[in-house]
Amino acid sequence: MKKINALLISVRLKKDRVRKNSLEELRRLAETANIKVTEEININIQSYNPAALIGSGKIDEIKKIAADGNADMAIFDDDISPSQERNLEKQLNLRIIDRTYLILEIFSARAQTYEGKLQVELAKLSYKLTRLSGKGRQLEQQRGLIGARGPGERKLEFEKRIIRKKTNQLKKELAGIKKSRSVRREGRSALPMPQISIVGYTNTGKSTLLDALITAKYTVYSDDKLFATLDTLTKRVKLPSGGYALFTDTVGFIQKLPHSLIAAFRATMEEIAQSDLILHVHDLSSPFMNEQHIEVEKTLDELKAKNIPRINVYNKIDAAGDLKNYKILLLGFAPVFISAVKKIGLKELLRKAEEELRGKWKIREIELPSEAAGFMKEIYLSCVAVKTVFKSKKIKISFKATDENYRRIQLKLKKTLKQQALQL
Repeated sequence: MKKINALLISVRLKKDRVRKNSLEELRRLAETANIKVTEEININIQSYNPAALIGSGKIDEIKKIAADGNADMAIFDDDISPSQERNLEKQLNLRIIDRTYLILEIFSARAQTYEGKLQVELAKLSYKLTRLSGKGRQLEQQRGLIGARGPGERKLEFEKRIIRKKTNQLKKELAGIKKSRSVRREGRSALPMPQISIVGYTNTGKSTLLDALITAKYTVYSDDKLFATLDTLTKRVKLPSGGYALFTDTVGFIQKLPHSLIAAFRATMEEIAQSDLILHVHDLSSPFMNEQHIEVEKTLDELKAKNIPRINVYNKIDAAGDLKNYKILLLGFAPVFISAVKKIGLKELLRKAEEELRGKWKIREIELPSEAAGFMKEIYLSCVAVKTVFKSKKIKISFKATDENYRRIQLKLKKTLKQQALQL
């Protein structure tokens, strides 16, 4: 199969602030989609051309660059309207797509679970619906009475109706999956174990980190590509002082993530807001780390996760060189430096994670009379057991529990001991 050659084009107004890593990120997206980039073009203009986004002079320049590089496609870094897309294709004789379309195609190729595929399909339908706007005239033929609806308009409405019907079906299926996830989440809370979400910009090493932390034989898929994994994955990780926590790998963030994708994946990302702790993973070797940090923090605010304790995890120290050359954004959160791929700094990360969890998951101790040994099962099922010491007539159990769960354990134990006393 022939590899597609593409131009990357960024068009911005001269008065706008320059986005440092915009085309760099678009290039990574193109490479992820197996597209060869032949040229990156930055265009500064006074005002946008409603018909073709850019003027005829710039179009002529692009045509020459495309011919010299044997390009088949032009990818625009920002959204373009359907009419601009058609006009550009006609004048440049290239296939024209925008950043949103490219991201949707990547998501479509990489979604693995049934829910992920439904979410991407919903986002694609939403995108397609916006592209149908204004096509009535194009579809309409030269017939029909003045003021009457032409055949093109009728066809447009028919296509919109089909898309809306499919969209409603997908939303119903996703609502059912969301309900099932809520039940599973309640089940996890009933265990319970601390819930830790691994978040960050795409390709910062979140999946590699989860793979390095788990002690089981399972391997988390990861790759040096944007959006290598889309589906959330939860694994149990042993903590240094005993017990386990549930670590969840989440979909990576990116600049200008399409609104349709944010809406489609919101139900999945909302799980972050239920966490006890957030690990915000950064790529220390990226020159755009600070901008990526801000982008992720903005999304976390939208998900109402602003007040959840978090640790800034600076990954890829093996590729970053001298740490003194980096301006690290601490912002009041505990930092830790690691290399997930070389498993450097993981013990320190887990230790700090435990420190942050102590505010909610505190160490408790209970002594049980030997005749109440059956109550141990209640503690093991609903708390994080740390240590159990058997004495001659007593059992001493150390465990982690939230204030609410500890109160429930105490009340249940009191009731159990009272019932045993009545039976004697």
